[in-house]
Amino acid sequence: MARTYLALGSNLGDRMAYLRGAVQALPKPVRCSRVFETAPVDTPQGSGQFLNMVAMIDFTPDHTALLDLIGQLETVAKRVRDEPNGPRTLDVDVIYVDGMESDDPAMTVPHPRCHKRAFVIAPLMDLDPQLARVLSPELSRLVGLAERDGSSEVYPGVLIYSEAIC
Repeated sequence: MARTYLALGSNLGDRMAYLRGAVQALPKPVRCSRVFETAPVDTPQGSGQFLNMVAMIDFTPDHTALLDLIGQLETVAKRVRDEPNGPRTLDVDVIYVDGMESDDPAMTVPHPRCHKRAFVIAPLMDLDPQLARVLSPELSRLVGLAERDGSSEVYPGVLIYSEAIC
């Protein structure tokens, strides 16, 4: 088993219900960050705000099994892929898996863009600040500074939305 970090996001329908459903379906034990509301990034114009979080599970470090789990979660949430980066009920990305590196286009680990995305790094800072600092030192520092100021906005466009849901 390997410590596996998944980024979960939703910007369509009952966003919290989709996140809760995915968390409930994850293998136990699971640890979660708080939920953050974030501005859409690289999405079609008019896309709604996202709810984002990071969950940590212990999982077999196997590409196929991990991709199957993600596919099942997104299928149960009735995710539709009509347009690239279009609105979605649930999006699940593998951020990091202890002891695994992969450049497979189906699943690159660590996630190739996580270091640039505050909607991933802010929840990861909440769950595992040490890993967040390894994956994105600069963004982690900026998120950390904002949170120390006591604001619910931990980075421009990234707001604390709710407590952890697991």
